Amino acid sequence: MTRAELVPRRRLVGDLTAVRDDVPLILVVAPPGYGKSIALRQWADRDQRAFAWVTAEPADGDPHRLLRRIARAIGEIRPVEPATWRSLALPEEQLTAEALPRLAAAAPPVLVIDDLHVLRGTPAQQLVLALAERLPAGSHLAVAARSRLGLHVGGLRSEGRCAEFGPADLRLSRAEALNLIRATGAVLPAEQALGINRRFEGWPAGVYLAALSLRGRPDAAAAATRVTGADAYLSEYFRDVVLAAEPADTVRFLLRSAVLDTLSGSLCDAILRRHGSGQLLAGLAARNVFAAPIDPAVRSYRYHPAFREMLLAELRRRERATEQALHRRASTWFERRNQPEAAVRHAAAAGDVRATTRLVLRHGRALLDEGRAEQVADALDMLGRGAAERDPGLAARAGWVYAFAGRSVPAAACLATASIPRQRTSGSSPAADARSTAAVDRLRAALAPGGVDGMLGNARRAARAERPGSEWYATTMALLGVAEELTGNTVLANARYARAARAGAEHPIPSALALAALAWHAADQHECAAAAAYAEESAALLGPELRTCGWSVLTHLIGASIALEAGRRTEFGALVGAATDALERARPFPWLVASASIRLSRLMLGHGDPTAARKAAIRARLALDQLTTTGVLAERYRALTADLGRDGTPDETADTAGLTAAEQRVLRLLPTHLTLNQIAGELRLSRNTVKTQVAAVYRKLSASTRAGAVVQGRELGLLD
Repeated sequence: MTRAELVPRRRLVGDLTAVRDDVPLILVVAPPGYGKSIALRQWADRDQRAFAWVTAEPADGDPHRLLRRIARAIGEIRPVEPATWRSLALPEEQLTAEALPRLAAAAPPVLVIDDLHVLRGTPAQQLVLALAERLPAGSHLAVAARSRLGLHVGGLRSEGRCAEFGPADLRLSRAEALNLIRATGAVLPAEQALGINRRFEGWPAGVYLAALSLRGRPDAAAAATRVTGADAYLSEYFRDVVLAAEPADTVRFLLRSAVLDTLSGSLCDAILRRHGSGQLLAGLAARNVFAAPIDPAVRSYRYHPAFREMLLAELRRRERATEQALHRRASTWFERRNQPEAAVRHAAAAGDVRATTRLVLRHGRALLDEGRAEQVADALDMLGRGAAERDPGLAARAGWVYAFAGRSVPAAACLATASIPRQRTSGSSPAADARSTAAVDRLRAALAPGGVDGMLGNARRAARAERPGSEWYATTMALLGVAEELTGNTVLANARYARAARAGAEHPIPSALALAALAWHAADQHECAAAAAYAEESAALLGPELRTCGWSVLTHLIGASIALEAGRRTEFGALVGAATDALERARPFPWLVASASIRLSRLMLGHGDPTAARKAAIRARLALDQLTTTGVLAERYRALTADLGRDGTPDETADTAGLTAAEQRVLRLLPTHLTLNQIAGELRLSRNTVKTQVAAVYRKLSASTRAGAVVQGRELGLLD
């Protein structure tokens, strides 16, 4: 199998073949490694027409040399008249008028000039364009190049006589990526193979080299998720093909600017302490040096992810200390421009705990309201394993970030750190100490390690330090409303919810939760119009960034309930799907998971799907097991299970194979992706306890592996 046959580019070849006869110029322009030459070779192999081929060389900047090489390529297909050869020896100023018309008349249906970029800035480059303009109908000049710099094709483009194929056209499709990876001999499941194609954005050389690096490895499937542009094969390619062709100053710019995910001239000038970065970035993009514009209006750019990974690895190898300084400058730049998420990310990447703490304390609430919890959590992780969880000054706010990002274990660890009594520092005011204590009480109320009763006490204490208009007032009122509701005080709960709802768009997450709770109360009282009004107001607060937030789950569920009553099945399905996604992010809040899962189970029962209802009920029971006191949730759950039994849904507690309740809880988490450490965090147990329970599950189910226990559990009806 030749390299050109390694992966058939049928769609691309079909598009090239379909270019109209009255289009003389075909441009195939993309960075190195996109398979430009291979695609043209495959086109030539599959097309019945004759192809003449010239691969440009630096010496072809001499117009006479290039035209003679073109004539020789044509001569391999058909005779070139002696008059044409004589015209090629004329002085350069006469070539356009005398030689090009003769050469164009002699051209075959397709003339290919590959690697035209090596002629940039030479007289020969303009002769190529002039040759295309003189081709007769039915003939094409196909040009492959890394950039179109120097090719002034505006006239042909405006006349519809230029067909252009760029990186988007040359990216590998899913099928092509699978074929290419298999052809290298790498043995990968389709999911991992397609994951490589996504991470490398369909860049053929990147996918090919990544697959080569995995060939023959026993752990190829696992290693496939870790392949980056910094791996040996890819780094060598970038160094030899890209960096080696650039001057030292440009290489230095590439390495240092790689700390940025989005680049602009002013930002690069600031953090690199130089001038002219905008012009340099524009040049890199124009030359297709793995830099592409994001927003032409603001002149922002990004590097190809694999290229950036290589640059960062190379920066760390060459100038390790420089990276932290660059991140610090970037953090300062973004903070001054009121872009706190980026400021936090760069401060954390610099390992600057003090700056990260200051930024999270100042902007954390706003970032949560914007739905940026996951991004900020990722930034906090950059500080190092558990750094945010161990820092007393950061822990309470970091706990909220992790909780809203759906990460139970670090959220609980942050609460544990924040709860440690600390000595009052000199200069701290009683008001500041009260706010710090309230922050811990608020986080403890949200995570509810003391169950529903403890949640109420913590929320009440937190509320004493808050006043209407403060940044945490709406959140505290929403939590207090939940705690009052779950301990049976509905009237007081609704009053708290009403206060939280007044924050509206200023604090959309707690306001939406409060409005959803009011909507559910109205629905339970059969006040349909009020329920619909509250539900609509709650949904309106949740933009695209907040629809997967854990606290949005009740909003989706009340919307689904209203849609089900109205017979809008498509809308019902979409809202149940959104609620299911939000439930995954709600795991740090067991009271919310329990409450929402009970409501979801009832909805699915009403929808006529007892299997889905039972799954939701199991999730509710697991969440209830995390609460030391459950308030009204226990009664709601008992009523649900009674209705499930009346509906004929099998009782999941039957035939438990001798498993204890604790062992059944562990068994239900074995089919998930969670590790033993994560299962321990989910169940609020130690790892050793979980390990002992898992061993008991294996023994009682006669299984020797996790997969075997899952199979046996399903056969016994203990798992779905």
